[in-house]
Amino acid sequence: MKKSLLAVAVTGLFAVSGAQAATDWGVHAPVETGIASLTGSFSEIFTFSLSAPTTTLSTIAISFESSPVFGLSADSMVWLYKEMGAVDTFTAAYSFGTLFTANNLLAGDYYYKVTGSTTGSLGGVFALTSTTAPITVVPEADTYLMMLAGLGMIGLMAKRRMS
Repeated sequence: MKKSLLAVAVTGLFAVSGAQAATDWGVHAPVETGIASLTGSFSEIFTFSLSAPTTTLSTIAISFESSPVFGLSADSMVWLYKEMGAVDTFTAAYSFGTLFTANNLLAGDYYYKVTGSTTGSLGGVFALTSTTAPITVVPEADTYLMMLAGLGMIGLMAKRRMS
C-alpha cells in the first residue's frame, strides 16, 4: 500500500507543482480526499460547500515523508475558513497528523487553506481527508470483558445479599 501511495505521489510531483493551486470539491461528499505534490513554500486551497447544516466535519492532513527526497516543514498547517464575501471567517487551524473535528457548521461555502514549505530535495507530498460522516469510537474487546466482569461481580454481590 505504501509503495502504491509513493508511486502516485511521485507521479503527482512531476505533474503538479507551484506556489498555489485550488481544488474545488463542489458540494462536500461524505468523504473527500485531496493529494498535492509541491516544491518550495506553498499555499493550497480546497474549496467546498455544505448544502445543509453539518453536525461534524472531521479532517486530517498527513505528509508522505521519505527523507531526504520528500518532506514538509514542521510548521505546515491546515486552516478552515467560511467564505463570507469580502472578509472570510476563520474557523479553526491545526497541524498535520492531528484529527480535527469542527462541530455545528452552518450551510454555505468553506475552504481549507494548507500552508507550509517543503524540506525534501524533490519537494513534498501531502494528503488531506475530510468527512462529514460522524466518526464513532469502537471499544476494544478488553473494554467489553472488563464491563462483563464488573456486571458479574455486581450480580455475585446481589446474590450473596439475598441468601
